[in-house]
Order: sequence, then structure tokens, then C-alpha cells
Amino acid sequence: MLLRPEQLPSQERATLLQLQRLPSGDKQLLWQLLLHTNKDHVCTIKQITPGITRLEDAGLISRNTAYQNRGTYSYYVLRNAPHLMKKLHASAQKKGGLSDA
Repeated sequence: MLLRPEQLPSQERATLLQLQRLPSGDKQLLWQLLLHTNKDHVCTIKQITPGITRLEDAGLISRNTAYQNRGTYSYYVLRNAPHLMKKLHASAQKKGGLSDA
């Protein structure tokens, strides 16, 4: 699936461009998080890696501070870009892959 900025609301276009500019390792990590999100676009992970920290610093994921479970962490994925998240999540569930994003 190839997404173009004009397919998204104007306030989410910058997020798509930011995604497209990520290093491939960070794109792959974000994709893995996206594949494991629930219907509320939340995923849990066992450890915080430098890649997770970079994605959080970039504003692409945000920590769910209300989540309290020993040994795991909860993150919202693309919380500020719901339309983009919906398109990416649908593509992930359908194909398991996405080009150019």
C-alpha cells in the first residue's frame, strides 16, 4: 500500500512525511509495534530499547502512563494521527506489509 499525503487530513500529513523519513530500522520497529496494536492502537512491550526511545522522542509513540503491569510497558502508536493509523493498521492486518511508509 502506497500512501500519499493528499489521502490524509492536512494535520496528519506531516506525520506521514516524518514516517517516510525514518531510518529503515526505526520503520521496521514501528511496523512491528503497529502489527501488535489492539483496536485502541495500544501495544505492550517487554523492554524499552533505544529504538523505542527514538520513536517516543519523535512523537510517533507515546507511553500509556495509566498502564501498571510489572515487566511490561504500554504505548499508544500514532496517537495524534488516527486516520493514518487506521490506514496503516488495515494494511498490516490485510497484507502484513507496506511500501514507502
